[in-house]
Amino acid sequence: MEEKPIFVTVIGERIHGVMHVPDETPAPTVVFCHGFTGNRVEAHRLFVRAARKMSREGIAAVRFDFRGSGESEGEFENMTVSSEITDLNSVLSFLLERNEVARDKIGVVGLSLGGAVSILTAARNQMVKAVCSWSSPAEFRIMSDGLKAFGADLKTVTEKGYVDLPSGFRVGKDFFTDILKHDVLDACSKITPRPILIMHGSGDTVVPVKHAHMLYEKAGEPKRLVIIDGADHTFTGREYEDRVIEITTEWFKKNL
Repeated sequence: MEEKPIFVTVIGERIHGVMHVPDETPAPTVVFCHGFTGNRVEAHRLFVRAARKMSREGIAAVRFDFRGSGESEGEFENMTVSSEITDLNSVLSFLLERNEVARDKIGVVGLSLGGAVSILTAARNQMVKAVCSWSSPAEFRIMSDGLKAFGADLKTVTEKGYVDLPSGFRVGKDFFTDILKHDVLDACSKITPRPILIMHGSGDTVVPVKHAHMLYEKAGEPKRLVIIDGADHTFTGREYEDRVIEITTEWFKKNL
């Protein structure tokens, strides 16, 4: 196994990533999409452990930072769902040129907002042969409602041009206007007949577990829903984390 740095240029800005390459290639390949304010490592190194597990099991894994996140170029303030869809499509196109990749066996897995981006992208990009969402929102009203927690609303953000989060991230107004263009549930229904795996923690207080049930109800066959009892938004805790990684890896081995 080998881990290689990769770089993809999108609209003049460079995306930084890592490809985990198994011993035998070309191999089925899974692209990881991180969540809102996250990066290609993710909470408690979730993406690192998952990618290394997959590469040991014969699957190439690609972790990357969306523009404005992690080590990639760009500013987080300019990030939108549409820009992240563009980034993911660019990474997918990049993989078609890599000798390590079995071009007809590419899947995506996304955490939280990355899950929604994965679903929205897969609905239109037939390169994606299998989709897995971890803790994904089924609709984006939760993002607009979240503004209230910061003492703001869409009108205020639009007039000011941004909102500063307690975490230090600045979110631009375009993010909130852009999400209105995207229908995650409708996109979910268009992935069939390609398989989708929907995973969520029952204890998720960031994106309530009802979103997983909404996605599952809308998805066509083949589909699978796995609720991890007691797990939070990022499956914190080795028992939860190991179970999510194991189920996801086995599912991709079967479906790619």
